[in-house]
Amino acid sequence: MNKKQTCFDCIFQQENVQLVHGDCNAAMKALVKQGVKVDAIITDPPYNISKANNFSTMKTAKRQGVDFGEWDKGFDLISWLDIADKLLKDGGNIVIFNSFLNIGNIAKALESRGYAIKDLIRWIKPNPMPRNMSSRFVSDYELAIWCVKGKKKWTFNNTSGSYLRPEIRCPSPNGKERLGHPTQKPVCLMETLVKILTNPEDVVLDPFMGSGSTGVACIRQNRHFIGIELDEKYYNMSYKRIFNDN
Repeated sequence: MNKKQTCFDCIFQQENVQLVHGDCNAAMKALVKQGVKVDAIITDPPYNISKANNFSTMKTAKRQGVDFGEWDKGFDLISWLDIADKLLKDGGNIVIFNSFLNIGNIAKALESRGYAIKDLIRWIKPNPMPRNMSSRFVSDYELAIWCVKGKKKWTFNNTSGSYLRPEIRCPSPNGKERLGHPTQKPVCLMETLVKILTNPEDVVLDPFMGSGSTGVACIRQNRHFIGIELDEKYYNMSYKRIFNDN
């Protein structure tokens, strides 16, 4: 494992994995200068949905409100796309998870940058977070927008012999997989996306690495992975998981 200091904190690199602890914009600008190109971007940036609520009054809920932290407040949902665009190859896939409240704005931003919107992918959760059943539908899904850069042919691996629905059914992380990141995505979800939208030896970028689920999925599916994470706690979580546990 090689470690070297850079202007955006540090890089750890081992075989087909590169992890960056630092600001994603600075890190991506450095990658652009190095001439790096990636085949796909699969990421789960902040949703800007943190707020207090009445979960503390619900005896079955273990959470005290949807307040994920300062990182989920006032986040610029759009500007990072300009730098990411310089890294993504023509014909490259980009998948961005976000709140249904933000998906439309993200779609418009990508379309204005020359991306073709392909679909909304739905993550269906059989174990959704509890809600007040007398006043709300339970939130048993999350959305991701899937787009393709440019006009070149994109990767779409359908070996099922039938139509693929744009939905993936995976439980929210639990048991040993649950690591303490409040918006952790399950590896089975990210692994499905990696298998369908990339090929072996492709390079996948996740500028908002979080708990490292995308990185684990890439390792398991023989893809190269570049992950960036600003928060030191979550960076260390990803580092341990990707290099030691996966």
